[in-house]
Amino acid sequence: MNKKLIVLTGATASGKTKLSITLAKKINAIIICADSRIIYQDFDIVSAKPTIEERSNIPHYLIDIINPNQDFSAGDFVSEAKKIIDNTNQNIIITGGTWFYIKSLLDDKMLPDCPINKNLREELSAYSNQELWEKLNKIDSKRASLIHPNNKDKIIRSIEMCEALNMPISKYIRKDNNIYSSNWYMPSTTREDLYSRINQRVDEMMDLGLYDEWLKITKKYPNSKVAKNTIGYKEFFELEDGLYKDRNEAIEKIKQHTRNFAKRQLTYFRSNQNIKPILSVDEILEDIE
Repeated sequence: MNKKLIVLTGATASGKTKLSITLAKKINAIIICADSRIIYQDFDIVSAKPTIEERSNIPHYLIDIINPNQDFSAGDFVSEAKKIIDNTNQNIIITGGTWFYIKSLLDDKMLPDCPINKNLREELSAYSNQELWEKLNKIDSKRASLIHPNNKDKIIRSIEMCEALNMPISKYIRKDNNIYSSNWYMPSTTREDLYSRINQRVDEMMDLGLYDEWLKITKKYPNSKVAKNTIGYKEFFELEDGLYKDRNEAIEKIKQHTRNFAKRQLTYFRSNQNIKPILSVDEILEDIE
């Protein structure tokens, strides 16, 4: 029997982890995590990382693979995920909300091979968001028009890619990708229910020690840019900088920022006709059979 590849994506706090683990047990599958924060060591509570108990007897991949001072791109994800897929005979579940990782892996066109340039990134990080956007706009106006000026990481990566290719990314013709046949699903949820889940999850994270985890991260990785750009940590950095009057206000901001992020995810996933909304694992089993 040919192995199946199932994508289970969706907005943050929509229930992907629970569904993927239940499904993995039903179909004897491994799980590849497509999440831009779960890959980092020590980002346990903030990323809602599946616990050791939840992972028991189910191989999980691309969790805790680098430390928060290291860089990791979509190209790195594709390279690592392909190795796993090509070297297993089990069914595979790719789960997570970092859509660009999943798209890069399963798109019919390959990503350009553009390695990370640490020296360039360090140089660019000194510029303001607007200065960076204007710099990108000069070398690739089409690409710049697709990126919000406040998305500093994406702008820097775009400039980096233009430099590596020696041409605008928007003019680069991507090669055909040897794609895998896959079925895509997402948990069906209303926006109101999702927001309620998010608020509850943040409260649970605080009970589990999110603030203490942030303190540990700041001491262990004092120069981590990814920590400062992670919802659930960045609000405590902002509290430290005096943006909020107390910890309670910072917690409310975590909830607000997570809801805003989930809204964008939900809008995008619902617009993608390849993704089937489902309420239970049984619907996936019926569909793939």
